[in-house]
Amino acid sequence: MTFSQAAYVIAVGIYAVFFLLFARFFVWKRYADRQYWLRRPVLDLEAEQRRAAAGGLELPRFAIVVPARDEADVIARTVDHMRAMAYPKDRYELIIATDAKEPLERDLLRDRLIPPAQAFLAGRTPGETPPAEAGKLVLGLLTELACQEWVTAPKVAGTVSLQSLRLLKCSEREELLADVAALLASSRGRAPASRILRLLRRAFPGRPDSFIASLYPACLGLALPVVSAYLRLKGNGHRALAALITHAAHAHHGLTRAILLSLTEAVSDGALRKVQTLTASGRLRPSLERTFQRRFPTTAEIVEGKAAELSEGPDSALALKHVVVPIDFDGAFPGRLTGKPVPSTKGRALNWALRFVDRRTAMCGFFDAESRPHREVMLYVARRRLEDGERVPILQGPVFQVRNFYDMGPFCKIASLYQALAHDWYLPALFRRLPFVGGTNLFVDKQLLQELGGYDAHALTEDLELGTRAYLARGAWPEYLPYPSSEQTPPSFRAFFRQRLRWGTGHLQVMEKIRSGRSLPVERRRILLRWLFWKGQMEWLMYQAATFVPPAVIILWLTGNLDPNVLPEAVRWVLNGLSLVYFGFTLYAFRRYSAYMDDGARPRGLFGRAGVVSGLALLPLAAFFFPVPYSSAYVLKTVNRHPRHWVKTPRTRE
Repeated sequence: MTFSQAAYVIAVGIYAVFFLLFARFFVWKRYADRQYWLRRPVLDLEAEQRRAAAGGLELPRFAIVVPARDEADVIARTVDHMRAMAYPKDRYELIIATDAKEPLERDLLRDRLIPPAQAFLAGRTPGETPPAEAGKLVLGLLTELACQEWVTAPKVAGTVSLQSLRLLKCSEREELLADVAALLASSRGRAPASRILRLLRRAFPGRPDSFIASLYPACLGLALPVVSAYLRLKGNGHRALAALITHAAHAHHGLTRAILLSLTEAVSDGALRKVQTLTASGRLRPSLERTFQRRFPTTAEIVEGKAAELSEGPDSALALKHVVVPIDFDGAFPGRLTGKPVPSTKGRALNWALRFVDRRTAMCGFFDAESRPHREVMLYVARRRLEDGERVPILQGPVFQVRNFYDMGPFCKIASLYQALAHDWYLPALFRRLPFVGGTNLFVDKQLLQELGGYDAHALTEDLELGTRAYLARGAWPEYLPYPSSEQTPPSFRAFFRQRLRWGTGHLQVMEKIRSGRSLPVERRRILLRWLFWKGQMEWLMYQAATFVPPAVIILWLTGNLDPNVLPEAVRWVLNGLSLVYFGFTLYAFRRYSAYMDDGARPRGLFGRAGVVSGLALLPLAAFFFPVPYSSAYVLKTVNRHPRHWVKTPRTRE
């Protein structure tokens, strides 16, 4: 056998091995279905209440804990989702932990944005475009002023009325129009209708497409004066505005370009006169400060608003506790105040929140700020608790990180699908070897948490650290919870890489801590370290090495050092067909988890949907990058250049 023939046989052998490793998905699926998914009980609240009463008990109390720093984009709808859980409102509480540093950072942002916004509106920077966030502030104020003009000039606005968006609160309507105006201004009149429709779907979640489409013309027409005023302040953009007017006329059908231009000019003139009046009277900065408060709210402000709304509504029996982590909290449980600033981490926020858990609570549930858990998850945990009592100390559910799927880049789309598959099918099998605990969709016995001393506030992966410590110190092992939570994946590769790099480094950090825990049981430490190494460094390097095989094969083939003829042609056809299996499986995953994706961002047109499917064809390229953050963590740790600080994962606005 020649070198070229031997090289091809070796390459085929490696390919076959990794195809068999891929085929394990179906083995894991069978195990997960038989042990958990197909055995989920039919849950009924009244039946569980009768079960508890028969044993002389009550339904267990839960504390749902959500750490939320810089989560203003997602926290409101998370609260709405948590209040709709299928569990008695007086049997669980919602504890949201915000950070005292966030308002201070918001104050610094205000001081940075208002001067350029004020200079732009006052005409002191002609022809210049304000920085992006300052531009958002400018458009916010112009939107408020334009809306005042529409309201006070009904004859002018007779054809395009604010009443078209009357279902929104005034603040929500102004936010929507400001976002549309920002999109139109940044695109210079070329913003696709699909992006504006997406903003409308976000403002009116769950509404049919026909309703959203009916709002599009009015929304476009109402935003035009804001864009017009903004472009006039810049001193240019007439061509862009003309294009917008023409496009809006087509959208309105019955309205002519001349009518829309007249309406736009009338309202934008009024808005600009108000700007001049504010400037002359010295009230421009105070007006910008009020707009800043509305356009850049802190997480704490939104949570307080939700708490007030909850206290007066039908769900008033649900206790929403808003706790603020002090700047100088040391991060331990129960911890102390040090008198000097302490770095913020997720574990630190969770430990502060644990101080406020009701003493009657049986288990604490932990969720991220954008979590959407299954409505019946607490009912299932309550059933398990009633059946086995404290013998169920930890339950970990799967996390399908696909909700912002349509806002991700192609790589992150594919990564999110396979992450969901891993939690769906592989996680139950992993629990046979490792006490894996994630940071969300997690329920832990309150007494166990107190005995463990809460979370390690310094750990980069405080969740994995808690799970391993619970096993080593108390022999507690997690049970799979077959009720998923939909969440987000970082939308860009850079953010994805930073998140996974932290996970990989935290994995290595946990192993170091276990090695140094001399007081812990030796046999448990030895077994755990062996499996952590196999599921960590060994798999990372193995999969990373495998990604170099395809480019190496291509190079050998291009240089004439690969002879496929050593194998029969039929075998080669089968090998080529296996590539279609991977793509078909990825399409299956997309269909399987599409129900957990934010439907408001889903492309509606044929070309948009085709673009999503074609992006999945990048699987071979994406597969090369999957293990890169983890192998990078191993290499950086080896040379002592690894991350040392906890980094927050960015969110997609919802």
